[in-house]
Amino acid sequence: MDFDLSFYKFHGVDRAGLLDALGMRDTGEPDPNDEAPYAIADLPNGWFVIRTNNDSGLISNYDRKTLCREGRLITCDVATVDPVSQAAGYENGEEIWIVQHDGRNNDYLDLDIEGDAPDAVPELHKRAFAAVQRGMVDPRGPGSMLDVPLEVVKAVTGFRHDRPQDVRPTPVFTWLEPIKTVID
Repeated sequence: MDFDLSFYKFHGVDRAGLLDALGMRDTGEPDPNDEAPYAIADLPNGWFVIRTNNDSGLISNYDRKTLCREGRLITCDVATVDPVSQAAGYENGEEIWIVQHDGRNNDYLDLDIEGDAPDAVPELHKRAFAAVQRGMVDPRGPGSMLDVPLEVVKAVTGFRHDRPQDVRPTPVFTWLEPIKTVID
C-alpha cells in the first residue's frame, strides 16, 4: 500500500547523523503550508519528526528498523483516499508493535494490533468501537477506528500530525532536500 503521508518520529537518535545517512539536509526554510515532499521539525519534548508527502523512495525504501538502530522510532502512515492508517513502534532496531486500521471494503471496525502495543491502545480501541457501533462518528473521521493509530502516536510522542497546534510551542517544519553530490 502506498501512503500519501508518513511521519517518522525519532527520540534518542542523532538527527544530523540520520539526515547524513539518508542523504538529506535541512534547508532551514519553513514549510507552513505542508508543501515540501520532505520536511523536519523538532518537538519540545526531545523528539524530532520527518514528514513525507508522497515519498518517492528517499525514505520509504529504507527498512524502518535500520532508521533507529539506537533510540526510538514511531511511524505514522495515512492514506487519504483509502481509509487506512497505521502506527508502528521501533526501539534499538527492533519492531515492537504495529496498530493498523484498513477500512477498505467498508470494514469500519477493522483494527489489527501486533506486538507489545502502548498502554493507550485498549481504551482507544474500545472508545472507537463503541462510537462506530452507535453510528456516532463518520467511519473516516475523528473518533473512528481510522483515528486510533493517530491517537496512539500522540499518546507515545505527544504529537499528532493533523493537530500540531496542540503542541507548545507549535513545531515549525522546514524543507529537507537531497544532498547534491558533485562527480569529477
